[in-house]
Amino acid sequence: EAARLGRSFKEMLAALARSKEQQQRLVEDAGHELRTPLTSLRTNLDVLKRHPDIDSEARQQILLDIDRDTAELAALVEEVVTLAVDRHTDELAQPIEMKGLVTAVAARAARRSGRNIVVTGDTSVVVARRHLVDRAISNLLDNAVKFDTSNNDIEVSISGGKIVVSDRGPGIPESELDLIFERFHRAVASRTLPGSGLGLAIVADVARSHGGDVFARNREGGGAEIGFFLPTAEKHVE
Repeated sequence: EAARLGRSFKEMLAALARSKEQQQRLVEDAGHELRTPLTSLRTNLDVLKRHPDIDSEARQQILLDIDRDTAELAALVEEVVTLAVDRHTDELAQPIEMKGLVTAVAARAARRSGRNIVVTGDTSVVVARRHLVDRAISNLLDNAVKFDTSNNDIEVSISGGKIVVSDRGPGIPESELDLIFERFHRAVASRTLPGSGLGLAIVADVARSHGGDVFARNREGGGAEIGFFLPTAEKHVE
């Protein structure tokens, strides 16, 4: 009994150490990423203060830059908080019929973006924390909408506990396929687009915290297929 308690105590200490290390890394990474928009914001504000008579066209451009930097900071802070807090939620895992949840999230994303999102697949059931899976699906759809500027449908397929979001965007450089789920990673093609580089990292965090994983590949004919899978429950919704 004493040996078992000793092992449990060591496991608990190891888990606490890992959690502390992850939080420290998140804070360090976030601090690094915050510097760029903050520096830009300070520079633009300084220009406005030092040149009050700047012409209206230049002033308007600076104000647009300030608006962009502020939006980037807000998105970054929100997603850092998501990564730091969501894994510690008290929400209990529950059976989730994936097609119903994906359909609801897709309808919300379609209203927000004006894009047509087509959902196909089975009615597999996973046991997971619903709001986290909702967020993961939403992040995948937001990513597809951002990179696919065509009028093609965004497609979502469900098979077992696997969710695949397919788009007709530019695809992913082969050298970056293994990197896109890392925190703050931004592909070369995305650096002029809004975003924090945390959306897909959150997807990976959600999938792995439930015993699943993520994947990404280029789509035949152009575009990308990005998704995740979760272990399925024994029963399916009929």
